[in-house]
Amino acid sequence: VNMRAHARFYDWFFASGLSLAEKRGLGAHPSKIYKLITPPTLTPAQLPLVGCGFTACLVLSCMPIAPRVFLFMGALLYFLYFPQLFADATLSGHSTILIPSVLLLLSCSPSLDHEVGLWSGASSTWPLQLIRLYICSGYFSSGMCKLLCGIRFRRFWGRGSTLQFYIFEGMWSRPAPPAIRALQWYLVKSPTLLTLFACGSLVLETGFLVAALNDQLALVFGVSGFLFHGGILMLQGLDFVSYWAPALIAFLVPLGAPTSELLRTGWALEPCWFVPAAVYTALQVLVAATLYDLWLDDVLPFSCCPMFMPPRSPYDKLPKWWTMTDAPLTGTTRAAGAMEPLYWSPASCVFKMSHDEAKLLPQKVVWFGSSTGCPAEATKFIERDCRGRDFMLFSNFELSAELKELLHRVMDEVNNNDLCCATDTRKMHGLLTLQQECLDAFSACAAAARSRDAAAAASKPGVHGAACSETPSRGHLGCKLE
Repeated sequence: VNMRAHARFYDWFFASGLSLAEKRGLGAHPSKIYKLITPPTLTPAQLPLVGCGFTACLVLSCMPIAPRVFLFMGALLYFLYFPQLFADATLSGHSTILIPSVLLLLSCSPSLDHEVGLWSGASSTWPLQLIRLYICSGYFSSGMCKLLCGIRFRRFWGRGSTLQFYIFEGMWSRPAPPAIRALQWYLVKSPTLLTLFACGSLVLETGFLVAALNDQLALVFGVSGFLFHGGILMLQGLDFVSYWAPALIAFLVPLGAPTSELLRTGWALEPCWFVPAAVYTALQVLVAATLYDLWLDDVLPFSCCPMFMPPRSPYDKLPKWWTMTDAPLTGTTRAAGAMEPLYWSPASCVFKMSHDEAKLLPQKVVWFGSSTGCPAEATKFIERDCRGRDFMLFSNFELSAELKELLHRVMDEVNNNDLCCATDTRKMHGLLTLQQECLDAFSACAAAARSRDAAAAASKPGVHGAACSETPSRGHLGCKLE
């Protein structure tokens, strides 16, 4: 199902005319593989073939043929397939980066050959221990990034207002179905409960290192990891379940021996395979321990996972940047095959989406926010003429006066009140109500714009029933700084 959605998205993306579509790589920038290799560009006809090959390798690696060969081939095909889709809403960022490393480490496991009779010798489980160490380092460094940012901003990340902000942010760009939206409202108005969740997240991430010590701790943290990512998917619409969470199965399988004994066994009995796997794992641990991609640059798929680092509040004085968009290719920005709604915009000089290129997007989109109170470290991400602004508004279609007024009210509310408002249930209810009014007004504006586009297309000679839900908006560009 996802491959069909990926193919539909890539058909549009490849021919979109966006400068972004000329890039290939991992992450949102996107970056070179291991900071060394630029992936080749596939055609829309080649992408599904590579995707089918990748899937076939995963299936064949479970068969008694040559599992390690297919695991290694799967890792190589990952670097062909996924870098083409870095702008997809479910594949952008870090959500898939565990796949190639897990496949490469498993391809170094002679035990897989033992099981199918291709190699004689005793089975060993040291590759699973290396996978545990690899994953543990990423969680630990992600937690440390949050704690260090808390020191930088003199505010504890584990406050409920932090999760209030990040859930509220996701509700703009990744709206949820009604049942989940009701839960989001309840939690955003419950800062004490969110404080427990935020502190629990910090304990989970920074404490994940101990999961490598024994099977009992591994089981606890493995199950907690599944719940953690399920909660993120539900409350923020960010999918780390499909491609990241399966690697946590390594924590659910009992290894039956201490870490040191497993590693000694690999070194003593299978050094030709153990050494490259251990060196590869050590490189990830080094990147995580030094927080390399926080201070310097991406070396994906190695990463310290610097995500959701600043301790925020809906009412803090830091910059705020939110997006509303429809998703004509999929119907929702929570599904595979939708354009990532948040990273690229006319206000960013790093994740640049020019005024003219915004016309080429298939979705109707509004970017708005403020850039006052920007930390010095983040200034480089903001266009010079967008810095120090109390209010910014960009769109690629015509907005109603009602929607503009509502967006002004949102920014006035969050920028001109005290931090303590985040603990006021009445104030948070009012803010959520105002947000929903904005989303409803946006939907009405987007629907009206699509009706105008369809009418304009139908009036052109030789155009019959253009599928407005699949074609970019060419008119009513509102990309102006207000």
